[in-house]
Amino acid sequence: MSGSNSLHLSNPEKVYHALRKNRKVSKWLSFISNHYEPPRKKVLLIYPCASVKPFTRSRSYRQLFKTLSALSEKRNDVHLVTISEPFGLIPEEFYGKTEELYDCPGLFRWFCLQHYERFDVEYLEKSIEILAEHVAHFFTKASDRRRYSKIIAFVRTYSSGLRKRDDHTHRRIVELAARKSKVKVKILPKKRMVQNIVMKRGRYAWDRYGVGHPLAQEYLFKYLQDAIDRHD
Repeated sequence: MSGSNSLHLSNPEKVYHALRKNRKVSKWLSFISNHYEPPRKKVLLIYPCASVKPFTRSRSYRQLFKTLSALSEKRNDVHLVTISEPFGLIPEEFYGKTEELYDCPGLFRWFCLQHYERFDVEYLEKSIEILAEHVAHFFTKASDRRRYSKIIAFVRTYSSGLRKRDDHTHRRIVELAARKSKVKVKILPKKRMVQNIVMKRGRYAWDRYGVGHPLAQEYLFKYLQDAIDRHD
């Protein structure tokens, strides 16, 4: 973990207090919820943050940008937005301006166990609730102003054991935000796709690379192509 990060949030309680009391975090969440104007695009693609900052240097994002580039001119129909703790949503036009300021592994159970941090489920749930509320405001605004034809969240949906876990926070934030806003969001990849990666490449492939795995990216490419073509 980089010592240069202005925020290092290593357990759920620290994440919760940052969401409630850190001015930088609160200001960003308010900006995205209340003031940011989403562009008009066919597809909103929500993608998980990466531990490497800025995101563009991470393996997962390098894979993603290859996938998006392969869409050719259709790339312009996709608005990429990162989902993150504690900053909620970070649109691609802000990459390099916000994400290098923090390091937030504290909502992951495995991290807390590995680093002898307390994994307090109460603070996990409170943090998810706060972030989902802000994402829901964004969804409502985008829906009311008809900014996107389709919203896709491509996040870690299942474990390599094909179970949903309470610390799959990106999936849970999006699911709760969609319910709160009553906005339809397609959450991917489906269980069958995760199972396919595990069967073909082993559990480690999914555990280590998640949605950045080449097979997952191939799946995403086909889904985006179809989604864009359907709204031509």
